[in-house]
Amino acid sequence: MNTKSLEIKDFIKRVLYHLSNNTEDTSCTLIHTDEYPKSIDAVKLNFHLVILCNKGKCDASVGHHNFAIQSSSISIIPPHTVFSMKHFSEDFNAHFLLFKSDFVKKGFVKSDIMEELLFINPDYPPIFDLEENDFNDTLYKFEKIKYEIENQSPFCIEVSRLYILQILYDYNRTCEICLLNSDKLINRQYQVMYEFRKLVDKNFHKLKTVKEYADIMYLSSKYISECIKNQTGTSALSLTQNRIILDAEFLLKYSQLTIKLISNKLGFTSTSAFSRFFKGIKGISPDNYRNKQEN
Repeated sequence: MNTKSLEIKDFIKRVLYHLSNNTEDTSCTLIHTDEYPKSIDAVKLNFHLVILCNKGKCDASVGHHNFAIQSSSISIIPPHTVFSMKHFSEDFNAHFLLFKSDFVKKGFVKSDIMEELLFINPDYPPIFDLEENDFNDTLYKFEKIKYEIENQSPFCIEVSRLYILQILYDYNRTCEICLLNSDKLINRQYQVMYEFRKLVDKNFHKLKTVKEYADIMYLSSKYISECIKNQTGTSALSLTQNRIILDAEFLLKYSQLTIKLISNKLGFTSTSAFSRFFKGIKGISPDNYRNKQEN
């Protein structure tokens, strides 16, 4: 399968499209945008993307997680993970920090420690709301990185690397605090939702109905649906369908696979069944969707 992850330069051109097309590719850059970016249906990156949202909001998907990126939040999108961003509000305003793993690994921190800092647990949505002081502190670090990169001052690479390291430590600390607090509040419905989403992420190419997942979990479809609705605000069926669509979009955009092979890969009994499913969700056929991306 010929699918590749976007490089930093490609992401800047395709998503932050208001920037100059002659932007040099680099292992680290920071962009502030007060214009909402182009919607991303499905993409994989070859770098880490940190989004600090100053104002406004948008919807995002990373793997099986669906969440809102909104004012005073920070999100880290790990490399080589299918994700999407769409439905940007008109007042969307954010900083995008893009860097490759090798950029931060060249510092003085041991590689095993850096691997832990860069690891984003796929079991949880990679988004956290920041308190005002924490947000202002993080914003200061983002602005310092932008200043160092733009001015190319002596030791700008080393200084930028240190600020990124601080941001990663802060993110991991926030993550640990949130998980410790949430462990005390986890209820049965949350556990059901959590297990269901993990199963969907692992089996979406084979299982298509809530009942199939319910049988694995030894629960009724009705109970699972109630848990998912109460915990996420959406239906269990929508979660399964959205996960399939996310990979379908990615394969249609970035692979050379035929519609038939994509249909087989996603576990559909026929190309026509896949086409009906895709059109029912997206309002456009797989062929037309692919052609639209190429034009």
